[in-house]
Amino acid sequence: MRISCIIPVFNGMRDLNRAVESALAQDVDLQVVLVDDCSTDGSAQWIVDRARRDPRVVAITLPANHGQGYARNLGVAAAEAPYVTFLDQDDEHAPGWYEYAVGALDAHPQYAAVRGEIELMELPPDLSIDRKDPRWPAIVNSPIWNVVMRKVVYQAIGGSPSGAAFRTREGNEDWVLTETVKRHFLVALADRLASRHYVQPNGATAYFLRRTRPTAGGFEFIENSAVEKQGALAAALAEFQARAAANIATLRPPAPPPAAPPKPKPQPEGMLARVVRKVTGA
Repeated sequence: MRISCIIPVFNGMRDLNRAVESALAQDVDLQVVLVDDCSTDGSAQWIVDRARRDPRVVAITLPANHGQGYARNLGVAAAEAPYVTFLDQDDEHAPGWYEYAVGALDAHPQYAAVRGEIELMELPPDLSIDRKDPRWPAIVNSPIWNVVMRKVVYQAIGGSPSGAAFRTREGNEDWVLTETVKRHFLVALADRLASRHYVQPNGATAYFLRRTRPTAGGFEFIENSAVEKQGALAAALAEFQARAAANIATLRPPAPPPAAPPKPKPQPEGMLARVVRKVTGA
């Protein structure tokens, strides 16, 4: 098995089959881990039935709702492959993405992860964005659903943040995780489509676009929310990143001490030196 795809599920019956099939259709030995976060629309039973029909699918159902970060961490704990990727229940992974990403990471062990391109689907009519928009890089580089990474790296970071501060609309646990990975490891950028992201009217991408505007030097937030103004989110972010840094420092072997400079080799005595020594008696 080469790669495990973790899909958190919460009331996802409308689009869940599309997401799951996009993962199962990948041309690589894989596993799909579905983690239902206490759905009320029949999603839990759906994933159990799907797992019974396909040995590549693992179904986990939670008795209480804990949030997306918690569900992802549980899914990674159940993952059996050395590489992991993540998919939202209403998105899809592009054909060939897993094979490409796994091959790239196999060939370049210095990289911890590889990030691919995205395609925005069904953008709400009140929103617009294209690749020239200064907000586009933030949309591409923030999420986790266009990334394949080594499982050990995800675990070394400490997994996805799952505290209360990150379960708010501003929490953006995807960005927190991927930004923390970039602080400590190399992440490759691939000019290849990884994900088709269906922009939900009340989802995170639409929320980001509505509360930001382009500027001459990039983009700015129109107004910070109460959660951001109170500082709880910034404190939670600092705590998560400090804990991740401590984890990695513990796991990484200490750097070897610098080698001592080589001792100078004695040089053969020249003719002049021998004459001087003979005359002076030195």
